[in-house]
Amino acid sequence: MVEIGVVQHIASMWFDGPLRFVDQVCLRSMAASGMDVTLFTYGDVTNVPTGITVRDGNEILDRSLVKRLVPIAKKAQAAWLPTVQFSDFFRVFLQKAGEEKIWLDTDVLLFQPFEFDLSQVYFARESKVGIGASVFYLPPKHPIIAEYERLLEQDDLTPDWLEFKRRVVRPAFYKLTRTAFSPSDLGITIYGNEAFRSLARRHGVFGQARPKYTFYHWTGSQCEDVYKAVPWSFFYDDPKHIGLHIHKKTEDALHPEVGSLWHSAMVKYA
Repeated sequence: MVEIGVVQHIASMWFDGPLRFVDQVCLRSMAASGMDVTLFTYGDVTNVPTGITVRDGNEILDRSLVKRLVPIAKKAQAAWLPTVQFSDFFRVFLQKAGEEKIWLDTDVLLFQPFEFDLSQVYFARESKVGIGASVFYLPPKHPIIAEYERLLEQDDLTPDWLEFKRRVVRPAFYKLTRTAFSPSDLGITIYGNEAFRSLARRHGVFGQARPKYTFYHWTGSQCEDVYKAVPWSFFYDDPKHIGLHIHKKTEDALHPEVGSLWHSAMVKYA
């Protein structure tokens, strides 16, 4: 069953280096659905699955932004946090470019093809109060995009949409302890999940978020269920389930229980 809409084009991004096993399986599930899938990269990614179109990410967003996203206080995160936060900007500027592609993280397992309306936002709730960043589309001139454009024009990348903990508490702690910090130190998701949650409310589209079951049926303590032999056929039997964000990329992804959803996906797509 395909939802009413206009196009069926997916885009994702992998900065550089080899894809993880989880991403390879999920990308293959996207391609197998019959949807057009493009992977933007910034380096040599040698293990992209067959059927995926590869393009230069600099067409969308210059990689130099990564240098502005380096944490100062949390030095242990410097090796990976800049590219994680860069991907949050990338998915927004993908929409600005008018590519007519919906963003899916590389670790979204797709159960069926789906369509989306180019004139409407498309994202889903990850919880009662939160919006997931793993599935994301905005019309090219949406005001949320303008928020990110203005942010990049600032010398300081501290956004004005931060919630109390990251806007007040965390900066106060750093100042009290005389710890140098950068905006990236305020939280991993300040340009992603937290941003989309806050900005969707600011611009009146929070209520348009799809139900949690569309892409985030298993979250929190249930994330590990994907690797366990628990019932999962409903994901394919009930068309309300479109895909599933594989949140936990643990060693279980390589050694899931026989009879689990992930074991089935491995057999089918590995």
